[in-house]
Amino acid sequence: MMKAKTLFATLCLCLLSVVAQSVAAQTAGYTKLNVKGRVQLAIPSDWTINDAEQRRRIKEQGEKLTGIPNIHTASLAAQSYPAPSRTMVRVSFIPMEPPITQADVQKEVQLNKQQVLRDLADTWREESPTMWAGLAKNGVKEVGRPRFAVEPIGGQTALIISYGRTSTANPAETMRVTQYHVPLGAEKALITLSHIEGDQQAIAAHNRLKTSLVIR
Repeated sequence: MMKAKTLFATLCLCLLSVVAQSVAAQTAGYTKLNVKGRVQLAIPSDWTINDAEQRRRIKEQGEKLTGIPNIHTASLAAQSYPAPSRTMVRVSFIPMEPPITQADVQKEVQLNKQQVLRDLADTWREESPTMWAGLAKNGVKEVGRPRFAVEPIGGQTALIISYGRTSTANPAETMRVTQYHVPLGAEKALITLSHIEGDQQAIAAHNRLKTSLVIR
């Protein structure tokens, strides 16, 4: 049976308020993006796309706030603009050793889906307290209980962690964060979508972005 530690190593959680960058005005509509030839998605044309330096700063800020070292640098980080952002997306690629293919995941899910979900939940319970303790020092709190699931996304099978946290811009609001862990052999795609709960515009943007995903 595949190991949850291998599949869910680097539970990088997109908890931070990303730094908005001014961008030139663009026409209304959606922009299609291709990330490393493996993940395609469409985002609103007026969103901010963070450059490499901003993504590096997000990584460093994440390490400082959570106390978890070596959080990876995202290949794509984008969010609604102007700030404070109401919807965000991050796409990362994380090496896996040993490799885990889509066929491996699908076989395990067919054999014992509940065990796969228990392994995911156990790994979360083991690793998340350090993260939450670091974030609590900066006023960020967990909201509700996490959800664990197996669902298709972008044509692939994803194992999912979804949780709520207080918004860094407004503690009275809840940011819903959903991670999609998609094994692709020697690496996994980690796609993190976040939106403010109850904000219909943010929810609509989140849902359209999700349905636009194509993963290879």
